[in-house]
Amino acid sequence: MNVRKRSNRFLDWLKSEKTRRFLVIAIILVVMSVFATWLLEYRYYGNDAGAAFGFIASNPCVFLYSSLVMFTFTLLFYGISRKPFVSSAIVVSLVLIFGYITITKYGFRGVPLLPEDFQLSSQAGTLMKFVDTGDIIRLIIAVILTLVLGGILDHLTRKWWQSEKNPKDPWWKKCHIVSRVVIVVVAICGFMISTDFVRNHPSEPVYKVDFLNTEFVEWSQLINYNKNGFLLGFLYNFGTLDISAPADYDKAAIDDIRSELQTTAQETNTVQSRVSLKDGDYNIIVVLYESFFDPEVIREYYNYDGGDVTPNLHRLQNELLSGTMFSPEYGGGTANVEYEVVTGLSNYWLNTVPYTNLLTKQERIPSIASFAAENGMETSVIHPFNKEVYGRDKILPKLGFEKFETAPEFKHTEKDGKSDYINDRSAFAEALDALSSSDNRQLISLITMQNHAPYTFEEYGEPKFRVTNIENENEKNAVETYLMTINKSDEYLGEFVNKVQKFDEPTVVLIYGDHSPGIFKRVLGNQNQDISRLIRETPYLIFSNFNFDNVAAERVLDANGDLPKTTPNCLSNTLFNLLNVEKPLPFYLDDYVCKETPTLSNSYYGVTSPDMTDALKAYQLLSYDLAAGKQYFLQD
Repeated sequence: MNVRKRSNRFLDWLKSEKTRRFLVIAIILVVMSVFATWLLEYRYYGNDAGAAFGFIASNPCVFLYSSLVMFTFTLLFYGISRKPFVSSAIVVSLVLIFGYITITKYGFRGVPLLPEDFQLSSQAGTLMKFVDTGDIIRLIIAVILTLVLGGILDHLTRKWWQSEKNPKDPWWKKCHIVSRVVIVVVAICGFMISTDFVRNHPSEPVYKVDFLNTEFVEWSQLINYNKNGFLLGFLYNFGTLDISAPADYDKAAIDDIRSELQTTAQETNTVQSRVSLKDGDYNIIVVLYESFFDPEVIREYYNYDGGDVTPNLHRLQNELLSGTMFSPEYGGGTANVEYEVVTGLSNYWLNTVPYTNLLTKQERIPSIASFAAENGMETSVIHPFNKEVYGRDKILPKLGFEKFETAPEFKHTEKDGKSDYINDRSAFAEALDALSSSDNRQLISLITMQNHAPYTFEEYGEPKFRVTNIENENEKNAVETYLMTINKSDEYLGEFVNKVQKFDEPTVVLIYGDHSPGIFKRVLGNQNQDISRLIRETPYLIFSNFNFDNVAAERVLDANGDLPKTTPNCLSNTLFNLLNVEKPLPFYLDDYVCKETPTLSNSYYGVTSPDMTDALKAYQLLSYDLAAGKQYFLQD
């Protein structure tokens, strides 16, 4: 009898109007959350429905859990609006926007959208120059139509889910204030609880999540997103925004490192008869050569006809001191490479964008510029674009650069074809003009732009180099355009070297490619690590119009007479060693690190990690202290 009563009460509850409204709202929100999650994957995979469904089939638990997380967003907006289709439309609109940003970034860099990318939001106006205006207009129209459709559906279906208002109820009851607050709180708590494991994950190369039958890797976000979906992959990277201090970090540890380096510096300077940079009579130019990469290295995978794309580079590699830099970045992240070269520190443990995430909080950061200035040299940066990208206008003075010349101040503004960028010939000319304009010795950091993405087919007209083994027309056009721009850049490199060698002031040049362009995905995604690493290898040269000390050169060069294969944190140290000058203290630690661990990059080690020698432990502490810590190293 009691069972029958309970059964009848349950049936009455199911038949009630209140329950019907609840179920209708729940079904709408759940279905739209699942759809939004699928749409996010569809957009992530470049509007490839097959790839999106393939991800679901391969990772059903991950997809369902992502849908649950997406439901908390939909529920949040429902709590605010009390309209199921409008709240769903807001979520879908956000998915469209995130999807567009992801597709655009992936097209440039071959890597997905990360939370740290939003640190560049203040530079949206500048970044808009890299995107197609037509795409933005279409996105805006799509968002408007989505929101309008949500409003129309709510209007047409309001009898299904909307309760009637009692005119005698107080205003807060008519507006459902209590239920709105409850729903919003539940949604926020649901999100925080359901995502805590991925947002606050341990710092491990591989983080296994058994209940989802998946794992997250620290060293490749492309693998993360492909395996765990956009939503969980994106949330995983929130953990990288907060930089934790190494376990042994304190003032005493840094004081010990400084004391040891002072002793090492004195011994090294004496034994190697190093001279002060003040006594040098030469200029120094450090050239960050945007997206300068030798396509011959991967010609097996991107075969082309038309001859040698970079003949001057290949000639100079035989004539000058040259080596290979393993770039920690691919398709972008220029400022991260620049940071390592200028400071001699590593981003390996920080794993962030130091310029925007860390250095803004520090008053000063030791660098080759501050060292040059202390030794009587003028310091400047020349960049044929604008001052704001990566916040350079605020960061460079902290690094010790006194001047920052950008495109509006350029005298030489030549562009090739229909390119939007000032070409490298003009950039090199600006640097040489700067040297001629002053009687003082100078350190110039030149950051070029010619080879920067996008690589649009109409930029150079009929391509000189034809790719023969790619069927995808968009990919083929991008590669052929890049081959054209790098060919012109190579021509200007040859001209620049000739001019430096004939220049009437002693000048030494370090020139390096910061990363390859983000268009060689078949190499990047190759399962053979030896092949995928090829896309990270960029050339670097060190040359001068005077002779290096032979003994110093012998200490630097490898058995083949080449510069060492290394990562950007070691390049400036290599230059100082060739010049046989007394160095900033941290660079004496580089001597040990760059010998024991010449390649220090997450993309190189993957799931493994380098042996933590005493030098590397000290280097980790110092890299944290100067960039993100309390800068004990700079205190007396």
